[in-house]
Amino acid sequence: MKETFLEKSFHGKRKGQAEMFGLVIIVVLLIFALLFFVKIKQNDSSNVVLRSNFRANNLLNTIMDVNLESEGNPSLKELLKKCVNINDDSSGVCSAAKGNLTEIFGKTLLPSEKYYFAGSNSLNGPILFDVASSEGCDEGITASPVILPNNYVFQLKLCS
Repeated sequence: MKETFLEKSFHGKRKGQAEMFGLVIIVVLLIFALLFFVKIKQNDSSNVVLRSNFRANNLLNTIMDVNLESEGNPSLKELLKKCVNINDDSSGVCSAAKGNLTEIFGKTLLPSEKYYFAGSNSLNGPILFDVASSEGCDEGITASPVILPNNYVFQLKLCS
């Protein structure tokens, strides 16, 4: 039986719609693949900053948990608190604290990385104890301050 003009026209439109639909699917898949490739290859500096922030926070938290049993002090945290109370950089307590911190930073950080560590007896109070690898640490990644009982505050900044 021979198809009428109306039947041929209907069948041809359906075949054309299927081809167009397939073409649209291919284009959409190519766009998604391109976006995925661009996202993977993109150099995102926010990840570097986030990793540095985690690193600074972890280093500061670790410093607060270091034990100095061999020197007769229960922990570096206690030594730092004594040094803040004394407020004299030339005292033996502060010299020991600075020496321990310098050793920790020397073994933990790369030689090119600079740092600034500070301690005070209130959040916005004056710095009563500090250790720095170099002068001038205006910019960098600052760890969240560690606040201990009796308002001892210790801060670490990894300079850039």
